[in-house]
Amino acid sequence: MGFEIDVKSIDDIQKMLKDLEESEDPTTFNEWANRIANTAKQICNDPDCKRIKIIETDQGKINFEFADKEAIDCVIQSIQRLLTKMPGTQQEIFKRLKTEFETKKAQY
Repeated sequence: MGFEIDVKSIDDIQKMLKDLEESEDPTTFNEWANRIANTAKQICNDPDCKRIKIIETDQGKINFEFADKEAIDCVIQSIQRLLTKMPGTQQEIFKRLKTEFETKKAQY
């Protein structure tokens, strides 16, 4: 099984290495999850965290909890706003989460 990387410049290589380094750091996901939650709380006007909550589990994982359908939509909007600012690996993770949240919103 091979591994192929398509790079056009040294900048591409450096960005890829930085993304890989950050993907290995479990705190990077948590930092982005917190940024997304904070942005979503601003979008939903939820400064008291009554509609959107971020819960850290005993295993150090982050879970989002929503009070209503609109709160889910605020998190989806927040992911869309911040997606291009995060490292590539985190982008892939949050794209999948966004899809999961869209499914959850449709079932709400």
